[in-house]
Amino acid sequence: MKKEHEYVPMFLRDLTLGLDVINARTTDVYTKEYDHKLSATAVKAFRDHCGQDAVVGCIHSLAFNVEAFGGIVKYPEYGIPIPVKHPLENVTEIPDISSEPSGKAKGAIRSYSLVREMMPDVAVVANIEGPLTKTGTITGIDTMIMHMESEKKLLNDIISLCLDHSYSFLEHLDADGSMDCVFLASATDNPDMFGCDIYKEFSTEHLKRMTTRIHKMGYPVIFHPHGVFTTPSTEKIFDETIRTDIDGFQFAEENDPSKIISMIDGRCSVLGGTDVVPTLLNGSCDEIENETMRYINTCSNANYVFMCSCSLHRATSLNNIKIMSDTVHRYNGRVI
Repeated sequence: MKKEHEYVPMFLRDLTLGLDVINARTTDVYTKEYDHKLSATAVKAFRDHCGQDAVVGCIHSLAFNVEAFGGIVKYPEYGIPIPVKHPLENVTEIPDISSEPSGKAKGAIRSYSLVREMMPDVAVVANIEGPLTKTGTITGIDTMIMHMESEKKLLNDIISLCLDHSYSFLEHLDADGSMDCVFLASATDNPDMFGCDIYKEFSTEHLKRMTTRIHKMGYPVIFHPHGVFTTPSTEKIFDETIRTDIDGFQFAEENDPSKIISMIDGRCSVLGGTDVVPTLLNGSCDEIENETMRYINTCSNANYVFMCSCSLHRATSLNNIKIMSDTVHRYNGRVI
């Protein structure tokens, strides 16, 4: 296979799949205090399995946000934690809530520190949520939509409250020296869901502020909204997204990677790759290898980091993930 660049870095954004590698229960790590040692062990085990260049520093969950704001989360024994009560779904004014990390979030910070200690040569990525994505977990999506229509000031105030909580989390990681960059996981920052005007009004406006603040801390910012940005109706908001001064853009499924690269035009890094659904979920070996190489061949002339299309969670085939990661390593001339 022809190599355009010397090396394509790989970041597999595992949030819970590492627990499958060590055959641990979700409830083993999500104890009352959060088992940071088990979390870090799972992160390292998944990295040992796939040999990626960067990892998220903990087994991640929306529980860090939901419980800190007074909500309730359900923990399936071998599943993904699920919010069952959104803490601010009925508020009419901003409550007095501390931005300081509490509960399981404090354990997550300790996990980042331990991951840094265990893997000093691997980049550690801080996974936090984008503006509407975090707010949706705190208010619930239906409430957030109602605020978009009739309570925009309240919604902006809630977003600011949520982001203050994220900044505090990042400041702890910064003080501990346990992160190298910040990844904004932004599934609900999605023009396909709410339209381009809402995306521009809330997502990009707050993204500008987030990027500026995180840059002042000295870290690059990667933004991963969902939605298709390669249509005539979304090209303008894509350009506005890049002009928020983000350092990397991860495209989701159904985008045209060659067009993404063309529109970015060298202004930031490009991240993306093999689709989690359906390819990694139930694709054949040949399908996984071929799709992985299509992305690499399309993107390797850009400032490119290989990722699969979204985060990885429990019950995704570890064998299929390994086929994908081995394909990247073969391109790089490595054997893991």
